[in-house]
Amino acid sequence: MENDFFYQQLVAKMQQVSIVPPQNMGPLTPLYKRLVPQFKHFPFKALIPLSLLAILFAYLIFGTKLVRLASILQFSF
Repeated sequence: MENDFFYQQLVAKMQQVSIVPPQNMGPLTPLYKRLVPQFKHFPFKALIPLSLLAILFAYLIFGTKLVRLASILQFSF
């Protein structure tokens, strides 16, 4: 099996793929390394406040039209 040319190419490709250097995001790397584990283990801890902020901003921008749209969508389904 070690004389097989395709097998040797496959092993060489696997070694290339498995040796990936750590990614560097410049000055944002420490922030990225702190935030990503939080998103992986506790996604709702971040999603709930972000969704509440998005709703608040949408209400401030669209006002009562947002409430009207929600009620129309609620009654049509």
